[in-house]
Amino acid sequence: MTQVVQAVKAVSRLLNSSEEERFDIIPYVRAACSEIESRLKDKKDENDQRILNACVYLSYYRILLNCVLSGECISSFKAGDITVSQSPSLALENAVRLRDDALIMAAPLLEDTDFMFKQV
Repeated sequence: MTQVVQAVKAVSRLLNSSEEERFDIIPYVRAACSEIESRLKDKKDENDQRILNACVYLSYYRILLNCVLSGECISSFKAGDITVSQSPSLALENAVRLRDDALIMAAPLLEDTDFMFKQV
């Protein structure tokens, strides 16, 4: 549970979300933490910073993916004469890199589920 609380705080900072918006983040974080923790080779590693980072960046990626696919991303805003914009697809590309790097760093602590050797 501590992992989920820490991950929600970290994802909230990444998304610059309000206290109210944190409640929308929780299901994504719980799912990511559950997935990552189910792949642990040894339960004693569940508090390792690499595992926390994997949970955070997997959650962040899934939130941005959902945002892009649903078309609900805020891509620009205007304040007076100033307009600030960001490409949602660029944000998603960055989230993919962050997720992949975090999973690579956590790989020594996780079972490999992507490879299955069946028979020679």
